[in-house]
Amino acid sequence: MEVDEINETTDGRKLRSEDSKRRIVSAMLELVREGRMAPTAEEVANRAEVGLRTVFRRFKDMESLYAEMSVAINEKVESVIGGSTDGNNWQDNLSKMVDRRLQVYEIIMPYRVAAEALKFQSTILLNRHMDIVRDERQRLRTLLPKELLNDRAMIEGLEAALSFDMWNQLRNDQRLGAEEAGAVVSRIVESLLNTPGS
Repeated sequence: MEVDEINETTDGRKLRSEDSKRRIVSAMLELVREGRMAPTAEEVANRAEVGLRTVFRRFKDMESLYAEMSVAINEKVESVIGGSTDGNNWQDNLSKMVDRRLQVYEIIMPYRVAAEALKFQSTILLNRHMDIVRDERQRLRTLLPKELLNDRAMIEGLEAALSFDMWNQLRNDQRLGAEEAGAVVSRIVESLLNTPGS
């Protein structure tokens, strides 16, 4: 076999491998979006139209599939999260950040609900959850003026109001539409910022 033929064979295998990996991750995301909190490897293989062996050739276990799913979700929301906050003042920047965060929550809701349910069974999902919470806290704190950071009750209240748990409560438990839920979050944020201690 000549070098060119070997390269073509290798490239073909690599492309097929990448394609099946992409299909497996897409299948996992589809199943979760449809409400399957913890799809089995068999369900993922069926949806991806690949053999069960292929799932475990591409991913050594479900943990590694969760990790790849997290990467895919991050790519979905990166452009929303990464928008600039160059408003005229910190209030404008905070308002932009709140709007973007709620947009992200709406996009990732089914995946985040599933991750919340599974996080204590999965080191990857638990670590990812802790990273997200840390990043969200940091983003909020960098937007606020230093004098407000000393008001611990207000800061903790803002973090609770802007958490995914709050969004999930409003959207799923209280059955509010996205616009109504956003109005509730904005009202809570405004109330906290207008308290006598702030």
